[in-house]
Amino acid sequence: MKKLIAICLVLFFALSLVACTQASNDTDTAEEVTETTETVESTEMETAEEPVKGGVLTVSGSTPTTLAWYDTRGIMQVAFMSYILEPIMQYGADGVPQPCLAESITPDSENLTWTIVVRDGITFSDGSACDAEAIAWNLNFYKENGVLSASFFKSFVNAEAIDEKTVVCNFSEWDSLFDYSLCRTVLVASKEAFDTNGQEWLAENPIGTGPFVLEEFNADVNMYMVRNDNYWQGEVYLDAVNVVYYQNELVAATSLNTGEIQAMVTENYSLVEQLNGYDGITAQATALPSYYYTMCFNMQEGDPCADVLVRQAVSYAIDTQALIDTLTFGYAVQTNQWCKEDSPFYNTDVVGQPYDVEKAKELLTEAGYPNGFSTTITYPSMPLLNNIAQIVKEQLAAVGIDATLQPIEGAAYVNYIGAWGEGMLIHTMGAESGAASQYASTFYQYDGFGLGVNAFAVSDELDALTRSITSATTEDELNERTQAVAKVIIDDDVMIKVLLGTQAIGFVRDEVRNHDFCTIQNMREDVWQTWIAE
Repeated sequence: MKKLIAICLVLFFALSLVACTQASNDTDTAEEVTETTETVESTEMETAEEPVKGGVLTVSGSTPTTLAWYDTRGIMQVAFMSYILEPIMQYGADGVPQPCLAESITPDSENLTWTIVVRDGITFSDGSACDAEAIAWNLNFYKENGVLSASFFKSFVNAEAIDEKTVVCNFSEWDSLFDYSLCRTVLVASKEAFDTNGQEWLAENPIGTGPFVLEEFNADVNMYMVRNDNYWQGEVYLDAVNVVYYQNELVAATSLNTGEIQAMVTENYSLVEQLNGYDGITAQATALPSYYYTMCFNMQEGDPCADVLVRQAVSYAIDTQALIDTLTFGYAVQTNQWCKEDSPFYNTDVVGQPYDVEKAKELLTEAGYPNGFSTTITYPSMPLLNNIAQIVKEQLAAVGIDATLQPIEGAAYVNYIGAWGEGMLIHTMGAESGAASQYASTFYQYDGFGLGVNAFAVSDELDALTRSITSATTEDELNERTQAVAKVIIDDDVMIKVLLGTQAIGFVRDEVRNHDFCTIQNMREDVWQTWIAE
C-alpha cells in the first residue's frame, strides 16, 4: 500500500510543472481558490468596463454523447447542452431547483398536480414561441421517449396547456421531487422544428432557447456554436463558443497558458496545482461538490458480492481517508453518504464501515472466503479515478481480494451503469441533484435505465421506503424518509460505499470578463453575458 501511494505521488509530481510546496497546506490551497475568485469579482465590479461585442471563446471540454434533447442523460450533459437547449428548471448555488424557462412552479399534493407558469417572450432560435403549448409537448414527449423517463417520470401522467402561459402536470401518485427532476431531464426543443422536420432531424440539429446555436459538431473533436441574436435573457456578446476536446489534460493546460484556449474545468488536482502557478489565469471552484465517487456492489446471485458479509468486508478494507490525503490536495469532501454533513438529507446515525483491515478479514472468513477471492472493478477512465482504482486494488489485496481493473473509455461507460457484469463499479454520482433525488431514482424496483438497475437487489421493504420519498408532502417528511433510505443502503444492506466527494475547479484567462464559469450546476458553463477584453 505505501509503495503504491508513493508511486502515485511521484507520478503527480512528475506531471506538475510547479513545486508541490505550493500545496503544503491542503486546506489553505482550496481556500485560496475561493479567495482569489472573490478578489477578481470585486475588482471587475469596481472597474465596470464597457462590454466588447465579438470574439470566440474557446473552451476545453468533452463533447456531448448525444445531441438528442430527449436522450441526454446526466447532470453534466444537461448542463453542457444548456448552451443550446435549456431546461424548465435548473439547480441554484445551494442545489435547490430554481426556475429557468419557467416563471414559477407550484406543487399541489392534494390534487396530484404541479403547475408551471412559463416566462413571457421566450422564443426558440428558429423564431417559434416557447409557450405553454411547447412546454407541455416537451413534457409529454419526454414521458414517452425520454432516456430517464422510467426513473423520473414514473408517476407523471401528462401535461396540459390551459392557456398561453400555464401548464398543469398531472400525476398518478404524488411526486415531491418533480422540480428536481426537471433540472436534469427535459431539455426543451422547438415543437415547430419537430413538426416541420421530424424527430430524426431535430435529434441531429438541436433547436432550443439557449444563447448559442449549433453550427458544427464533431464528436470527440469540437462543438462550435454561434450567437443567438434573439436570446430571451438579453444581448449575447460573444460571436461564438468553441468547445474543443483534449484527450490529454496536460495539453489543455498548456493551451490555456499560451492563450490557445481561454477556459477549462478539471478535477485532476495535481493539474490544479500546476494551473494555480500560471499568471493571468484565475481559478474558480464549484459552489457544491460535483460528484460523489461511489463503490457499487453487484448483488446478483453467483457473485461473491451477493453476500452482505462480503460487501461489508470490502467496505471495511477501503481507507477513504488515504484516498483523500494522497490524491486530492485537500479539495475532496469526506462523507459516507450522497450529501455533506450540512445537508438536510444527511443522516447522522449512518456509521458506514470505517477502515478496519482485521474486521474485513474476519467477515471474509465468516462468508467462506478466508483466502479472499478474485473480482473486477469497473470504472470510467479518467485521471483521478484511475488512481483511486489503483489504490483501492492495493487496499483490497491486503485482505486477500484480487481485483482486476476494468477502465471504460468515454461514452461507452453508459453501457455499464445498469449492470457491470461482476464485482464492483466505481460510479461518478452527480452531487448537485441532491441525495433525495438520487436515492429516489436509484434504489427501487423498476424496469428501465439507471444505476445498478440490473445489479442491485432492492428488497420490497427498501422499495416501499424509497418510494415514500416522492410521496412526502412536507419538507420534514422528505428529509426523514431520505435519511431512512441512506441508513438501509449504507449500513444495513451495504449496497454502496461513498469513497469521496469531488470539487471541480474552473480556470479562466483574465481577458475573459463577466463569466459564471463552473460555479453553479457543476460545469454549467454560463457565458451568455461573457465578453473578451481586447
